[in-house]
Amino acid sequence: MEEIEIKFVVRDTKAITEKLRKLGFRIAVGRHREKNFLFDDASESLRKQGKLLRIRKTPSAQTLTYKGPISAVSKLKHRDEIECRIEDADVLQRIFEQVGFKVGTEYSKYRTVFEKDDFNISLDETEAGNYLEVEGPSDEEIIKLGEKLGYSEQDFVRRTYAELIGERRHQ
Repeated sequence: MEEIEIKFVVRDTKAITEKLRKLGFRIAVGRHREKNFLFDDASESLRKQGKLLRIRKTPSAQTLTYKGPISAVSKLKHRDEIECRIEDADVLQRIFEQVGFKVGTEYSKYRTVFEKDDFNISLDETEAGNYLEVEGPSDEEIIKLGEKLGYSEQDFVRRTYAELIGERRHQ
């Protein structure tokens, strides 16, 4: 499945939450902590190809996600995404380690998920700052929604959380 998304920096989480509610968005998943584990081999071949292999743990689920490279043809982030629930993240991690994959990046964030129509919006509180991650049906629809929320093309953040958090940790 193709994922179409963009991030925006959030300076005031209460204000953006209020804007989303006024636009008819509802909280689909309340604020919760996510733990993310990104895997790669010793030569970082996945990272070098722009790919991601992730195990995510939340209070309600554990998921395995593959993401392909980010397409360069759009201002927004387009990439293939394959995701499924898993029963035991710790066992899967041990399997990955046995075949040569190790956790290259580990980070946590607090996430609140909002939904309306074909939009899935996450308000993410990370060690690199707060972000609104907007996933939607098309570039045009996401850009229109961004404008309603007070953002423009200059506000687009295409970098991944692993990149943003990695930069923050190395400052």
